[in-house]
Amino acid sequence: MKYELLKFLKKIIFYPLLKIGGVSVSIFSILKFLLIISIGIFILKFLNRRIKKFFSNKLPLPEHTINTIVTIFYYSLLVILFIVALSTVGINLTQIGFLLGALGVGIGFGLQSIFSNFISGIILLLEGSLKVGDLVELEDGVLGVVKKIAMRSTIIRTFDGKDVIVPNSEFITKRISTWTYEDDWRRIHVPFGVAYGSNPEKVRDVVLEAAKKVPFTSEDSEHITQVRFTEFGDNSLNFELVVWIRQSQVRKALIGIKSEYYYAIYKALVEAGIEIPFPQRDIHFKSLSPQILEALNEILKKNSN
Repeated sequence: MKYELLKFLKKIIFYPLLKIGGVSVSIFSILKFLLIISIGIFILKFLNRRIKKFFSNKLPLPEHTINTIVTIFYYSLLVILFIVALSTVGINLTQIGFLLGALGVGIGFGLQSIFSNFISGIILLLEGSLKVGDLVELEDGVLGVVKKIAMRSTIIRTFDGKDVIVPNSEFITKRISTWTYEDDWRRIHVPFGVAYGSNPEKVRDVVLEAAKKVPFTSEDSEHITQVRFTEFGDNSLNFELVVWIRQSQVRKALIGIKSEYYYAIYKALVEAGIEIPFPQRDIHFKSLSPQILEALNEILKKNSN
């Protein structure tokens, strides 16, 4: 009975489910293929980590260059592993070409986005227009640092600590803003106002001194901190602090950076005795009837008592 059961199971496992280029595919061959792929991917990931660590410690290369080399190396070995796994189940290179042709039909009908993301990933890695560590802003407003560029997608970590997985095709087909492409200088505009009657030159000097004390501030001959007198507002004299920072040294969102400057400006203005305005409205009565004036006088008398 036991022998019959084993014979029955063997028959099921080796039963040909389909044929590819004259090679029969059974449950056994599928399991063998999956086992080889699983073990191979485990080994490749281990090697990937070791090689990346070796390059980082031994070679004076930028992080984005190491990431590009390791990623291309990993996926190249992955393709070789796939071919080897197919050959171990009896499918030769000619039959693999037949399989890839069938896969091409599938790409034409339902896998366009996956194929597009894969090609976009190769372009990003080889072209170097986007690198690990870059600060980027997508069209939908997502702002963060590039943590990893893979073949299908790129991982962006926002300043809120959220990881966003973005398909690579978005970086090829859409407009992406980056603050660290060629250099990391970034100009920040911080508008503020003071009360009428304030001395504009004193305001400029006080705010300039305060801004230069903020750790983010960076200056050279081409990047100068300025305070601009922008307009006479309804309730205030309006100014704008224009300051430069090195984005690679400041891992904060724009709102957080501006907040530091507003703290510094407010403290400096208060210590200098410069008044910070608030909205005011004056009401002028041109003419009132005697009855209204009498009623107002009665109200004022009651309040005074």
